[in-house]
Amino acid sequence: MAASLNASAAPILFQGSGVTSGGVAVSASASFDLVGNNLTIVLTNTSGANALADVPGSTLSGLFWNFTGAPVLTTVSAMLTAGSSILGTCSEVNCAGVTDVSGEFGYKAGSGPSGQNQGIASSGYISNPGGNIGNFNNGAAGTNLDDPASLDGINFGIISSLADFNPNGGLEDVPVISNSVTFMLTGVAGLTNADITGVRFQYGTNFNELSIPGDGGGGGNGGGGGGNSVPEPGSLALLGIGLLGLAASARRRWR
Repeated sequence: MAASLNASAAPILFQGSGVTSGGVAVSASASFDLVGNNLTIVLTNTSGANALADVPGSTLSGLFWNFTGAPVLTTVSAMLTAGSSILGTCSEVNCAGVTDVSGEFGYKAGSGPSGQNQGIASSGYISNPGGNIGNFNNGAAGTNLDDPASLDGINFGIISSLADFNPNGGLEDVPVISNSVTFMLTGVAGLTNADITGVRFQYGTNFNELSIPGDGGGGGNGGGGGGNSVPEPGSLALLGIGLLGLAASARRRWR
């Protein structure tokens, strides 16, 4: 059986940083891992500590990018990444220990702030078919953890885990996610890392708020990818073996 074109590709990491209108320095990362027909994205708020209050405008709420050919993907799941948690109180369930946030994030093709053809968000600026719902439950609506049932406001936006949560009035009564979310989708067979361009990280609750490019992303339909490949464990092991061999050879020459 022939291997998929992207079966052995290492994950690619995009990073971006910027400053909000309130003077808060923010940063984020997104790792894309394409294996066969499957895509795994790890979206992380990597901002450092700051002396100002956490506000909706400094809260990471969306990720947008282009795929060559503008495919329409199928969602599978949205789960908290290990080491992440939900802060605050949910109106519909006890969110303590909850890791499945499939009902609080939506995917839509052709939804980006700069014309990107792929998008994931927790806020209402991404408009999904079927009532603007979180649709990461194998293509269907996920469990609503907090009202309203539709994607709305800054609920379940992602804040940094590197500082104590210090919410202002816009965040103190809503649940947010500390650290990172892992998204799984399908529909990427034949695509490679080179097919990912125009990566942007969106903050706040509308496209008028801060949007920053992933390194080399540049925004728009034509922005280059420019992400950094993440070495696979096997590659690191081979590198280590090679370095040991060089060291042994050097010792023999100097005896």
